[in-house]
Amino acid sequence: MKKVGFIGAHDKTNLIMCLAKILSMKNKKVLIIDTTAEQKFKYIVPTLEPTMTYITTWEEIDVAVGFKKIEDIYNYFATTEEKMEYDIILMNIDDTNTMVDMKVEENDENCFVTAMDLYSIRKGLEIFKNIEKPMKLVKIIFSRQMAESDNEYIDYLAKETKIEWSESQIFFPLILDDKYTEMDNQLIYRTGLRTMSSLYKDSLATLTAILFQNEIKEQEARRIIKVLEREGI
Repeated sequence: MKKVGFIGAHDKTNLIMCLAKILSMKNKKVLIIDTTAEQKFKYIVPTLEPTMTYITTWEEIDVAVGFKKIEDIYNYFATTEEKMEYDIILMNIDDTNTMVDMKVEENDENCFVTAMDLYSIRKGLEIFKNIEKPMKLVKIIFSRQMAESDNEYIDYLAKETKIEWSESQIFFPLILDDKYTEMDNQLIYRTGLRTMSSLYKDSLATLTAILFQNEIKEQEARRIIKVLEREGI
């Protein structure tokens, strides 16, 4: 079972949903765990009987809401990590304590996700302020300009942390039309890659291959995205 953490103050909901959809098309059993304060998945993914903590299924993807510790997930299924029936777990995290309790240091990959507004950068980096051991992170930047200066600015602010940046990093375009598409998709409860920008889809395919290179190659991720486009998903 592969575990990947998406950590930061920027909204990661749509990104995680799209990744999960691509992986599910490869017949991977995926669990999304939303540990964030906003719990956007609680309001975006439909469920019949929401409680404080629950797991629901959406588009063949399981979504866990309200869990703050990884052990609580295992206890929910009355099993152990080794016996979990998932191929991949995607964690949405925006808090230091939850990051510790979810044991992200044991994850196969962890990502720092941010936009280039000061709140997203500083609040996101604050999560790592008190970590005692170095943590390797894939840098994911949502930016209008997608310039190398954005990357350098984040590196400068991260100097006071024990973050070790992975050689892999990726820019996502911050395009208003993509945001409108995301909002429209939420209203009809779908992933909706078809009307996302080509730049977003290119970055998504590349990120999929970076994080899940043993499960899916970039060309295959691009092919799956085209299938989803044709199906209007």
